[in-house]
Amino acid sequence: MKSKQTYLVLGLVLLLAAVSGTALANDQIISTVIPAGEPTPIIEDNGAASGNIRLNYTVVGTQFPCGQFAQFDLGLAAQLGTGNGVYPADLSLAASGKGTPVQLSPSPASFSVGGVGWSGSSLVTIYIDCSKLSGSPEDGDVIDGQMNVSATMPSGHGSAHLDTITTVQVHIKLVFPDPEACLKLYSFESGQDDGVLLSAITVNAKKSSGEVKSTQPGQVSVDALVANTCTSSMSFDLLVGLDPLWQTNPSGNPGNATFVYTTAGEFDVATFDLAAFGTGTPRGQLLCLPNVILEEGDSFLARIHSAIISGIFKSDLPIGGEFAFSATLYTAGTGCTAGPLGASIVSPDNPAISALPFTIK
Repeated sequence: MKSKQTYLVLGLVLLLAAVSGTALANDQIISTVIPAGEPTPIIEDNGAASGNIRLNYTVVGTQFPCGQFAQFDLGLAAQLGTGNGVYPADLSLAASGKGTPVQLSPSPASFSVGGVGWSGSSLVTIYIDCSKLSGSPEDGDVIDGQMNVSATMPSGHGSAHLDTITTVQVHIKLVFPDPEACLKLYSFESGQDDGVLLSAITVNAKKSSGEVKSTQPGQVSVDALVANTCTSSMSFDLLVGLDPLWQTNPSGNPGNATFVYTTAGEFDVATFDLAAFGTGTPRGQLLCLPNVILEEGDSFLARIHSAIISGIFKSDLPIGGEFAFSATLYTAGTGCTAGPLGASIVSPDNPAISALPFTIK
């Protein structure tokens, strides 16, 4: 990106139109921002009725993530003022700036303000359209978004109006990671239940037909481990690759085959201890885990409960006598389809490849 500052104006205009009834004018719409999930910003001057609310986001990586970036709840509450006004009033949120890389989408986009004491909220989603970015990204680039807030009362009611904040400003800063590759990535296999590392497995096949019946052990956990030794939090998408002859277990139903864990401390294959990671969080059957936020000094573990595909034969097995699995880190928000992180960020290799030898019985 050629400029350190890219100003993206995203208007969310609050249009208030009174319909009937009498109330107090110069009432205030108090606006409050609450982050909804990761990433979370540093918020300045929150919960205001005037002035500006500022949301400061930081992206650690070599480019801005594409697609959905963040969400926040915009809370709105009507409080008492002075004078005469009119209620109910229609309140609408309308996005603008559709040609810019950053877009805001509110849901819901309209309200009816009944008077003092009314409250409501809208979930606002921030999107980054990378097709609108130009040039190569640089360390310290900032893209700015702004929600302009205004309120009007219908004609014929003199100076009656509602006071609101002026803007909600969104600042997203790109910070390149440390020059030393500080995300450590590992791929390996372990016992599904005990977490003991596997060095080899046995494939059981029928002698008469050569059809594969099972493996020993019958279920294997295909594991991807990421340790953050950087000096700041890191974000990424993680894709776990199964051997073509393997599938999730369970497969093709709503059961959970994927579990993720986060714990403090740096772990690698040599120091791996499943008990240190505690209880995992089920993630269905996902092989692509998007928008992982890993704090400095923490380790992230993904375990995919897997089994060999039924109905295959000995002739289908790899000639080299090894099953191949992998783990790959991508730029956060790319859906594990683009922007694999380079050698300056990830070590020792990205993707990390693991081979699981087998013997046929």
